[in-house]
Amino acid sequence: MYFTITTQMQIVLIICLFYLYDAALLLKPEEGLLRKSRRGWLAQLASRGFELRQNWLLWPSIFAIHQPVYRLRWDATHITLPGDAMPATALAKHASSFRAFILPLYLLGALLFLALPVALLVLHSELAQLITLALIYLCTACISVLTWRHGKHDPGKHYRDRATTRSIAVQILLCPPFALNVVRKLSLAYGAQPDLLQTTHALMDTPHWSEFAQLVQSAMQREMHELADLPEYAQHLEQMQQALRALKASAEANPETDAPVAHAMTQLD
Repeated sequence: MYFTITTQMQIVLIICLFYLYDAALLLKPEEGLLRKSRRGWLAQLASRGFELRQNWLLWPSIFAIHQPVYRLRWDATHITLPGDAMPATALAKHASSFRAFILPLYLLGALLFLALPVALLVLHSELAQLITLALIYLCTACISVLTWRHGKHDPGKHYRDRATTRSIAVQILLCPPFALNVVRKLSLAYGAQPDLLQTTHALMDTPHWSEFAQLVQSAMQREMHELADLPEYAQHLEQMQQALRALKASAEANPETDAPVAHAMTQLD
């Protein structure tokens, strides 16, 4: 007995695979992700993903397609907290500039993952399929225009160059499932590269920062344990120990001192 997949089912599966492929991120060990969510700012180290050839593969929240995601670096041998608040302020302001994308993004998601499968697998109606496809490309065109305008009216010149947003706008026109990741693409193209730990310290509320600091400490301690028997890394280990002490001191600081900074940053949203 053979199991066959109909053409309609293949189309639905291809759309899902395209979306998951486009949403995947390959991070270097010293990188992490910072994401703006309804609960506040959330951070994720690269090591929370799947190891792949000395890099790490992970997916941000695939159901929160409107949330910007920033790829930032940190140095395990040099941690200074708190840092300059200005880069964090600029990043928070940039993260609040994507509200216009919310409605067309979720409408496109509903069309791709609900309306189209129903038209293909349930109704078997060519008219329903044509209407759904027309609406999909209408939403995609709308998102493409928003993307182009977002780069054109970027007063802070946050992107490396204006061609970045034009390239993204064309790319999503050619493949509608890629349009679902447009906010992530734009935020990942953010030109400034503030330090991950300094930015999270400035933007996160105290509970989230304490939890993230614990994760960073655990990651550093694992790396130090792996390098402990290698004499050539003695200086590197000493620098990591100093950085770890600075991180612990910041995590144990008075919450009332740090709270106003995080509050001021989040007021930009």
